[in-house]
Amino acid sequence: MKRLLAITLLTIAIGAASARADGSPVEGSITSVFVDESTMMQQLMQMLADFASYMKADFEACETPNSQGDKQGCFNGEDSRAANERGVRPNADMSMICAFLYRYGREEGAVLPEGVSWDDIQQMARESLVFAYSTHKANKLTTCKNGQYWGSTAVGDSQWESSLWAMSVAFSAWMQRETLTDIQWENIYNLLGAECNYELQREIPTGYLGDTKAEENGWETNVLACALGLFPDDPLAPQWFERLRAFAINCYSHSSDSNNRTIIDPDIDSATVADLYRGANLYDDYTLQNHNYFHTSYQNVVMQELGESLVALQLFQQGKESAWHTRALLHHQQEVMDSVLCHLALADGELAMPNGNDWSLFLYDQLTSYTTAACYLRHVDALMLENLAYKHIAVRQQTTDDGSWLLHPDVGARRMGVQAHRVMMTWLMHHLASTDSLRPSSWEQFREKHSRAHWFASQKVVRAYTDKRFSCFSWGEGLRSYTGYLTSDSPDKNKIIVPYRAYGSGNLLGWYHVEGYRSDVRPQGEPRVTLDGNSWLLEGSLLTNEGALTKQFFIYSTPGDAVVVGEKVIANRDALIRADRGGLLAISIDPFICHERNILTAPHWANVDDNVGIISFAEKGNTLPVLSDTTLDNSIRTAKIYSFYSNTPRSVKAGEVVDERVAVYYSQLSAAKTKKYARKMRRKLKKDVFLQPFDIYDTQHSYRLSWTDSGVEVNQLR
Repeated sequence: MKRLLAITLLTIAIGAASARADGSPVEGSITSVFVDESTMMQQLMQMLADFASYMKADFEACETPNSQGDKQGCFNGEDSRAANERGVRPNADMSMICAFLYRYGREEGAVLPEGVSWDDIQQMARESLVFAYSTHKANKLTTCKNGQYWGSTAVGDSQWESSLWAMSVAFSAWMQRETLTDIQWENIYNLLGAECNYELQREIPTGYLGDTKAEENGWETNVLACALGLFPDDPLAPQWFERLRAFAINCYSHSSDSNNRTIIDPDIDSATVADLYRGANLYDDYTLQNHNYFHTSYQNVVMQELGESLVALQLFQQGKESAWHTRALLHHQQEVMDSVLCHLALADGELAMPNGNDWSLFLYDQLTSYTTAACYLRHVDALMLENLAYKHIAVRQQTTDDGSWLLHPDVGARRMGVQAHRVMMTWLMHHLASTDSLRPSSWEQFREKHSRAHWFASQKVVRAYTDKRFSCFSWGEGLRSYTGYLTSDSPDKNKIIVPYRAYGSGNLLGWYHVEGYRSDVRPQGEPRVTLDGNSWLLEGSLLTNEGALTKQFFIYSTPGDAVVVGEKVIANRDALIRADRGGLLAISIDPFICHERNILTAPHWANVDDNVGIISFAEKGNTLPVLSDTTLDNSIRTAKIYSFYSNTPRSVKAGEVVDERVAVYYSQLSAAKTKKYARKMRRKLKKDVFLQPFDIYDTQHSYRLSWTDSGVEVNQLR
């Protein structure tokens, strides 16, 4: 009698703040249809107006005025009114947003939420600005928490990141200039002058191993650009300008700059790139590292900062005949966009994160970087990607009740202020440098142009795009990260699988828990990578659990919709394996994306929402993909599906083969086809699947894989 396979349907759900009736504000809703500039700008402005509910609730008036008798107030943060990033930055950013809304929002017809008036916006803008400049070291008109002051005045009296906060103060002040007294404006001058005085004295840092200074140099350009824009005739302005250009060249600085004799601003002087170059902040392939790994948020944010300096010079000097300007602020932006960001851009405008992220996911924090490239480089790919990103920010804001930008933010009001900052700057860039005459790329054109498999040798990251899905894997050093993922070629359904890293591993490989040993990972040698059109093959070996186990593995990303992961695990010493968490995929179940998922599980296969297919086989025992570990990770609620899962302890002997297994992951594959492929593969697989050829299938082709001591061989069958 033929045994029937049991199929289990699991529905996982969490409460949604304001999701659509079908469970998702994104899936089935967002498309790649381009929204024209005028409509986008109206929506950006209204998004900032909607944010006013959050700002009003976050604002607190001070009991006493500053020493000049001016009323003051402060937006709260993780460390409210403290003289640090957690106190100063959210106040400065939200002061700027309120000032922006009062200056531009009323004119543009923005509608404030119930309970917030334009008088409230003006009051919050003014009083938070007063508190910001009064607590700076250059003015000392009132104190932050614990009697401290913030800011930089000289090399011996500096504070990390203070120039970034000073930029927001400068924008807030400019937008309120007509209502500020001469004394108040002098306080703004004192603040900016002190910050720029420090910039003139200090060294310009460089270095690209683990901790680039590209981002830090970017925000140093901001305060210098603001000072030049607001006080262009100051006696120190020529020195500020020279320092601005030097910092700008040493943001996306590249080793080739040492011999680059291009004159930066031929209408001003004969200074060349080489004259101002101090050292590289980028690897030779234009990638960078921060927080000790290849971090795509830091890769892009430098472009945003340089764009904001362009905005400061252009906005603050409107109508001036001899305004300060420089092309140094565009240095290597084109190369970074084309050589790095375009390879990692996904169908929703997000940038792929091969190593995951160490803050909130799906912020679309590259929005204003795309805007900078679109407005100032006239980059049509960036224009298309910006459009996708802004749509998702708008939808994410709709999942909250108070106009804040995301549920469960990692750093509270600071994250809210930074996100509003980006939305505002995107509006200003289009206001100053309209893209209405540009014709954006289509997503299909863009994907085809960047479909070929690419290996970032400096970062050991491989990626490729097919007409079904994007795939990537990182062999990351520094903060070790041997992880990857795949996403659907879809603007709305490509966040079912999300970046996830744990124990030095994460998506695709997973981990073991071994008695008496940490669940860590160390590489054995270098990976072997083969690129073939839009497919790639990576082979490698890792020591896990403090060397107790060796995991030999390969990952094959097919030209279609499948990603195959095979592994052979060998015990290096006698050990007790307590738990197996192999073949992981992190699945989103969040109100922003979709708060309910239908998951079919059966022996050897599983399927999520009739879209993500999983097939798994092991040489030892039966395999049943398991759903487990529903947690909040980087502000996104996720569940974990493990292709190989066990809590049954098992003892292994040194030299013993612990596991031999293979898992195949699909994008845009129905449950019916997943089941069909699982049956076909089960019939084809031999007892020892890794020493004899085995067949795998995707929707376009079938492939025969042979894994021997000499490596993996792939042959296309049809």
